Amino acid sequence: MATFNNYADVQAGLTAFVNTAGVNITGAPHGEFWATLDYTEFTTGDIPGVTIGGPWPILVCGDSANSNIIQILKGIGAAAEKFRQMPRPRPPYDPEQSDLITALAAWIDAGCPNPTSEDADENEGEDEENG
Repeated sequence: MATFNNYADVQAGLTAFVNTAGVNITGAPHGEFWATLDYTEFTTGDIPGVTIGGPWPILVCGDSANSNIIQILKGIGAAAEKFRQMPRPRPPYDPEQSDLITALAAWIDAGCPNPTSEDADENEGEDEENG
């Protein structure tokens, strides 16, 4: 099962899921929004292109249970009631969808960490100094 350590992992995981499941997302009003949004837009913004009944915040950092992206992938909550479970046409795409939800929910519940390579380099130096 995947583990998401940063936003780049989330983007790669969502793209891999769509590709593995064979979902054609190009017809969706939001498209592959995770591929076009930066970290701040993804963690604080609304799902682009979806205005009916919205806005629909993508997620709530630290709270996957109340994050629209998790709810709609699970087929629960207000967004799923409005638009049905995603992705269409035949969700869920298991086991890939369950694995994605688990990894994405863990990343959200951890507060959406997004360490950069510079952070990792700084931590390595600290370890050497403290070691």
